[in-house]
Amino acid sequence: MQHEIINQGQCTVLQINEERFDARLAPDFRTQLTALAQSVDAHLVIDLTQVRFMDSSGLGAVMAGYKMLRGKKLSVVNPQRAVKELLKLTRMDQLITCYESIDDAIAVDA
Repeated sequence: MQHEIINQGQCTVLQINEERFDARLAPDFRTQLTALAQSVDAHLVIDLTQVRFMDSSGLGAVMAGYKMLRGKKLSVVNPQRAVKELLKLTRMDQLITCYESIDDAIAVDA
């Protein structure tokens, strides 16, 4: 999985640099989350700007991250239309807040 990890104060940003978040990517994403779980401060922001497609495997991986980070906040940034609709359809948008930009997500914690 191509990604970047950026620390922004109380937030850790996991920027996914892939167009498809599917069964091929999901296991590596879970591995990265497991490695990050101990070092995440109060808020993990998943930047989905480059992700154009997400299937149920990707959705399951994000949900696994939500469960793994209990007690910490998890949000997503700039989900593309198809991804946003998937989050809404599965009601995951009720659990995980979506923001338009990283700055918007970080401002919540400021």
